[in-house]
Amino acid sequence: MRRRTTLAVLALLAGPLPAWAGAWPEPPGGWLDINTLSYYQVAVQGYNQFGKPAGRGTYSQIELSPYVEYGLTDRLTLGLQPRLQEVTQSGLPGTMSSSGLVQANIFARYELYHDGADVVSAQGQIGIPGSATRDEPELAQPEAEYEARVLYGRNLSLPSHLPGFVDAEAGYRFEEDGASNQIRGDLTLGLTPAPHWQILAQSFNTFSTGGAKPDQSDYNLYRVEASAVRDVGQNAAVQFGLWHDAGGHNISLGNAGILALWLRF
Repeated sequence: MRRRTTLAVLALLAGPLPAWAGAWPEPPGGWLDINTLSYYQVAVQGYNQFGKPAGRGTYSQIELSPYVEYGLTDRLTLGLQPRLQEVTQSGLPGTMSSSGLVQANIFARYELYHDGADVVSAQGQIGIPGSATRDEPELAQPEAEYEARVLYGRNLSLPSHLPGFVDAEAGYRFEEDGASNQIRGDLTLGLTPAPHWQILAQSFNTFSTGGAKPDQSDYNLYRVEASAVRDVGQNAAVQFGLWHDAGGHNISLGNAGILALWLRF
């Protein structure tokens, strides 16, 4: 059986405008739409039908991920995030590619507590499998995923009256396809150094709990990202940046560039 390289993709790219889609609820009747385009590339190890190394190649991934959330009440926010990809694996030998809907995530976030600076929320998410394909490399998430998450956000006033915020999140993800369940830990620091500009420093971390079935994913991944957000109108902004896979286990490490259009309604 040919061994497949396990690759992680970004779960969520979002940032504050002026407060982002982390722990904070969306105002009642308000919409936030973040359309993210990313290009990811990683060197991968190929294997033959006997499981022996068969050279190195390149895996590249273009993903369009519209993220939409709506404030149903002053505490409850509902959201949807489909993920569309085109992936190409080359040099192993030859070129293989596939494209389609990987997954659609639906979620509900409820604000548990807030005061002048702090907010605590709980979120539940279901990952609906995408369109099945026989093309290689395998694309669609084969089974449903379920995640429970706790989110904490705090608005900051730094020296020189520099506005900022921090968002810390911890989650547990249940897999139905035999892959290892995962603990997720994400951290975001946002700063506003000048009018109409925001700088984001983010860390996204995945920790396997073990117990995966044979040939199913069982990995750790530590990803860092830096980006800037520029207002281009009263209710629109553009985000651009890079992410880097800083470390991990049982997974190939790559780099990506991102470009996103944010809209508020």
